[in-house]
Amino acid sequence: MEKQIKKLKEKDNRVIIGVETGNVPGRLGAAVVEVSGKGDSTVLDLHGFKSHPVPRELQATLDAFSLTGKFDSEEVAGMNFLILHHISSLVREVVDEVGFSSEDVSLIGLQCVEAGGGTFPSDPSVLSEMTNCIVVCRFSIGDEENSSECLPVKESLLRGLVGEMMDRFGLESEVREAVAVALLANESLFHESCLTCETGTGEGEAQKRPSLKSVRRKNAAAGPGAACLFGEFFFPA
Repeated sequence: MEKQIKKLKEKDNRVIIGVETGNVPGRLGAAVVEVSGKGDSTVLDLHGFKSHPVPRELQATLDAFSLTGKFDSEEVAGMNFLILHHISSLVREVVDEVGFSSEDVSLIGLQCVEAGGGTFPSDPSVLSEMTNCIVVCRFSIGDEENSSECLPVKESLLRGLVGEMMDRFGLESEVREAVAVALLANESLFHESCLTCETGTGEGEAQKRPSLKSVRRKNAAAGPGAACLFGEFFFPA
């Protein structure tokens, strides 16, 4: 897995799909971008963007779960399946629309769906298997030495982290969040250390998949306690 990360870092250009779930209520959006460099040296080319409405029955289920947070395991499994189905379909469509293949895609950056204090899909490795791509998600900011105090990267923090880059590229509002997720995925590649190796969060050993949590310091010269960007990487078998 570390070799795969190293290979991606060394590429001149990386095709990344950013998937956002909260920019427009009731819709999922995906952007295909080609990225080179990192940080202030990032160069970005937007190839395409597509969005889908969340089906009413799924939205109603998410809303109900947000209010109660009490669903049985079968209901949660069904919600996971529907979310994974719609995200993977959206990814396939936007890739086909711009004339790429799954082999061209370096990473999928995913902003998970939040409902009832939980995040979905609960096991992003399944999306990695469905798309045959590396998936990066569960971004957070915190101290590398004290991961219990990490803050998840939500919409406001997402804009703060890559907002300056977004302004520089002059992107339209509807695509900005999906592109921001793709940029976070790209930044997560360039880490100072890797914490290997965690497993996926699926139920049962047969459903677990290897994942890699990567860490990048905002300031490589900073000492202990410096803020770090965390992203979890999930690899297809």
